[in-house]
Amino acid sequence: MVIRASLSGRELPDVLEDKYQRLYKKLISFLYANSSYKLTFSFPGQFFSWISKKHPEFIQLLKELVSRKQIEVLGGGYYNPVFPLLLPMDRSGQIEMYGSELSGVLGKRPRGMMVYASVWDSSLISSLYGSGMEYVLLDNSLIPQSKRQLLPLLVTEQGKSVKVLPFFHEGGSAPAHEDPDTYLSLLKKQAEKVCKKNTEYADEERTACIVFDSDRFLQLFEEGWIENLYKKAQESYGESITFTYPQEYLHKHTRLIPAYIAPGIQSDIAQWGLVPYMPLENKTGYPVTIYDFLSTYPRNHALYDRMLYIGMLISNCHGDKARKKLAREKLWQAQTGNAFVCDPEGIFASNAIRQNAYRALTEAEKIIRDCLPAGKSFTESVTSYDYNADGTDEYICQMQSFDACISLRGASITELDIMHNTGNYADNLKRIEKFDRVDDHYERGLFVEHLFTRDEVKDYNKGLPTGSGIFSQVSFTQTGFDKKRHEIKLTGLGEYSALKLPVSLRKNYIINSNGFTVQYILKNESPLALKAALVVESNFAQTDFSSADCNSYSVEVIAGGEKNNLDAITAPECMHDISFMQITDTANDISFVYEPNEDADITCMPLYFHRPQPQNGNLQVAGTTFLVSLCWNVELAAGMEMEKTINFTIITPKRRKRGKKSASNPAEPQ
Repeated sequence: MVIRASLSGRELPDVLEDKYQRLYKKLISFLYANSSYKLTFSFPGQFFSWISKKHPEFIQLLKELVSRKQIEVLGGGYYNPVFPLLLPMDRSGQIEMYGSELSGVLGKRPRGMMVYASVWDSSLISSLYGSGMEYVLLDNSLIPQSKRQLLPLLVTEQGKSVKVLPFFHEGGSAPAHEDPDTYLSLLKKQAEKVCKKNTEYADEERTACIVFDSDRFLQLFEEGWIENLYKKAQESYGESITFTYPQEYLHKHTRLIPAYIAPGIQSDIAQWGLVPYMPLENKTGYPVTIYDFLSTYPRNHALYDRMLYIGMLISNCHGDKARKKLAREKLWQAQTGNAFVCDPEGIFASNAIRQNAYRALTEAEKIIRDCLPAGKSFTESVTSYDYNADGTDEYICQMQSFDACISLRGASITELDIMHNTGNYADNLKRIEKFDRVDDHYERGLFVEHLFTRDEVKDYNKGLPTGSGIFSQVSFTQTGFDKKRHEIKLTGLGEYSALKLPVSLRKNYIINSNGFTVQYILKNESPLALKAALVVESNFAQTDFSSADCNSYSVEVIAGGEKNNLDAITAPECMHDISFMQITDTANDISFVYEPNEDADITCMPLYFHRPQPQNGNLQVAGTTFLVSLCWNVELAAGMEMEKTINFTIITPKRRKRGKKSASNPAEPQ
């Protein structure tokens, strides 16, 4: 039996202490008093480190149980990552980091491990072998039907081999809500049935590896079910059922079944990987892989893209080795599996976990910027390449105050990471009709453009979907790109209204250290006059996760020379003829300033995204975004065009402080 602790990485110390007091403290005493009861532990590295520091008495008993060969503590990646998504050096680095900690604390190095959500790929074999891992536990749903014989397997790749011990959740076909006697009887019958079908291995000892999540194990332990299970096994099944742990069993068991295990994820998670937020039986005949899962959930894929980018920066850094090592540890911290894959016992990888990962990646980049070789300093750049592996190039802006990614799809900013240790402000969900009653047919980034009729604008200002997606769904083309001037010129074409009037939008980005200047040239390409409304929309992801429906953004505007505060906390707010707008993320004291060259109408509102709870399907608020739009009325004769410009500035606390000093002492250089 294996007890697996699962953490999101965001738990407060009080939560960890409660988990320790309710389960682990009592469990270790129980095992210590019953030397014949054997158990296997699987801890996330962070949780093990916390216990080591806060409860050395637990570690002392744990060490004693290991030495008397009663328990085993499995290894793995320190931050519980999704291993196939990692570069080989990060895989081995995380395994080594946790293995060294276990060895230093317990005096024994782990020889086996679990992988997060049983996300498997055969490329892991070389990494595990090279890291000293002799065996890995994988969910039984990944094992080919012909190889499910309750025996260990052997998988090989390029001459390297690793043993695989298949496991069941709570006993697989023998659910743990049965009484212990029935439970053990079912396990025995299952083993006997397998033996009859496979006479070649009839004399081999079968093993049923049962994995319990810590919360489920706690429930069974408090009910006395676990203790009764041990007692019943000794009293009624002493000659046919024994308890062991992986290393002990595999040391005695030399007969292995050669097998190939295709890439996949354990079944209870794979069912969510085909259709967004809906469990679905896989009838495709092909296993669901982690890459299928990321394709189904674009926000998780975006985090993966950012992770790869930061990994590339670290690998290409040849400066201070100590700082480079620290940056890589920050990268590992961002690789926690909860940020990329859902938890079958809880909610999907939440915005909060994902934003924590983005924050760690930003910290890693800041460290890399400071550890360049002597005589070199950080240089701002705008480059173009296929950043997210979608077949088209994106523009990556690496500036003093921020990183940004500009996509040709909608010519919008799909990622905005502020260097002031915050997450990705463009990390927004989309509304789905099944859950939100409306569908968004475009990605909710920053500087997304719409061309609406006057009636459509009214619906839009109420938060309703409207329009035909002119420009927000259009794939723009590059008409100019100047790396030195940090200038990007893009053009999009569309058809307006039921008359399908051709229109074009030239959109030019000029990127600077603290923001963007965005120029728009809208042209009526039709022979008829055009009356419409040009809307420039930006969506700011939530950064305050004190509650699911929290909105931490405040709005200040200047209209007619007067300063006003907009109350758009819970409902839409509109204002006409503004010349200045400042959106402030009060949770991080970061502001975003819009200065249009001509007065514009504005709309601000929070949008809520609902998703089902995996346990019962009930809808819950799963995230929010804060929508900000600038709008101009457009009247263009045939062949005519109009120009609008927005200066967009990012103000961080550090810049505010400098600004205040400069105001009090004009002679001080800025």
